[in-house]
Amino acid sequence: MSFDLRRLFQPLEGAPLDDLEIHVVGGAVRDTLLGITPKDMDYVVIGADPDTLIARGCQPVGQDFPVFLHPVSHVELALARTERKTAQGHTGFQVHADPTVTLDMDLKRRDFTINAMAVSRDGTLTDPYGGQSDLNARLLRQVSAAFSEDPLRVLRGARFLAQLGAFGFQIEASTHDTMQQMTDRLAELSIERVTRELERILKTETPERGLSAMQAVGAQAALFPELPVVPVRFSTQHPTVRLAEWVLMNALSETALTAWCKRLRLSTLQSQALLAIHRLASFQNPSAEQIVETLQRLGWLRGNPPDPQLDALLLEADQATLSPMPVATWMHWRTRARQVTTEALIAQGLTGQALGDALYAERVSVLSTEISAPGTAPGL
Repeated sequence: MSFDLRRLFQPLEGAPLDDLEIHVVGGAVRDTLLGITPKDMDYVVIGADPDTLIARGCQPVGQDFPVFLHPVSHVELALARTERKTAQGHTGFQVHADPTVTLDMDLKRRDFTINAMAVSRDGTLTDPYGGQSDLNARLLRQVSAAFSEDPLRVLRGARFLAQLGAFGFQIEASTHDTMQQMTDRLAELSIERVTRELERILKTETPERGLSAMQAVGAQAALFPELPVVPVRFSTQHPTVRLAEWVLMNALSETALTAWCKRLRLSTLQSQALLAIHRLASFQNPSAEQIVETLQRLGWLRGNPPDPQLDALLLEADQATLSPMPVATWMHWRTRARQVTTEALIAQGLTGQALGDALYAERVSVLSTEISAPGTAPGL
């Protein structure tokens, strides 16, 4: 087993840490045993205090518990710690970190057994809670009864199912029951944390598995009651466009979607993309008037140039045919409408409401020609 696992310590080279007891823990061990190249490395230091690491060039960065940056590679090293529940939510824990905390004590505070394994420098695997057995059985199993103290673990479980979808993991029966019992406490989580976990699920290879897991334990109904229908398979890759797929599947009204974006505190770009995809999906063969009015409502006829990031998201949605009319066609119409400006109309002496009405009428006229002349706009 040491053949691969010892390589996990390469990022620690270049600093005088060889005499310290350091272990790789968590996801890096899990992924390596599954044959996946780890993206993040987590190291835990046993039997040391902050002064020991600072004296060796490590920089303290942790606010809630002792975490340090390696002086060369800048990977994080954390002192072994235990946690005690003191308040509601994901952050309501009191942390205890000192040289008396053992490796087993540190691993016991973790969520799932497959994340509660550690590897030493010589490649020895420490697995006090049966993580390797559960890894082979493709099971997510809680480490201890303390699992239920953190409601965020319900969402993390769903994310791991999505993240490891190619391996066919399932939630172990008693852990599934525990997660169901925890759903009424999901309200303790900040909406920002919920949104972050949802985005992380949507970024995985099989996000539908994560959403289905949330649905199975009641988390989807507790957090996203507006979206009761879960996709069997997503046809797009970007998490924001996948979110649009989910929204369209549940036929939210524009008012409900606007409120939902605000509740989840989505970014401006995310909200604009969802609302644009939602609006464009409602037209089969729009009239010139509908086109101009839609472009105005989307803010596409203002002075600012089109946002390339927004356009990229809309074009990905186009690949999944989320809109009956190709987005490329809407973008062509936008270009033609934006070419109609107020200069000539002002030269005619028009101002105020009369100027606005004339600008609208001219844009409708131009787009009527585009619609009626075959081949004028892409996709027509």
